[in-house]
Amino acid sequence: MHPRLEKCQPTYGKYCYDSKRGWYGAKKTVKTDSDAREILLQSFAPYKDIKIGTIKEKDSFFEAEITDENGIVVDLVIIDKRTGRIRSVY
Repeated sequence: MHPRLEKCQPTYGKYCYDSKRGWYGAKKTVKTDSDAREILLQSFAPYKDIKIGTIKEKDSFFEAEITDENGIVVDLVIIDKRTGRIRSVY
């Protein structure tokens, strides 16, 4: 492996290269709602009281409900199909 790939980027909060996700901020196309769910599960993994709710496909993005342990929607996010980037709608 190239030495650069082994180092973290401490300036940006220790974002490291990962064989599944690549470099932080790298584009990743999202083709299915299953792909979108996987990205969200990776992003919200540290929060055990957060669940991924309904995911709806739109023209250029997926829209997902983020719920708490009681099933109450606490956020609505979109996942861009071209880049895989997540952003809150609220």
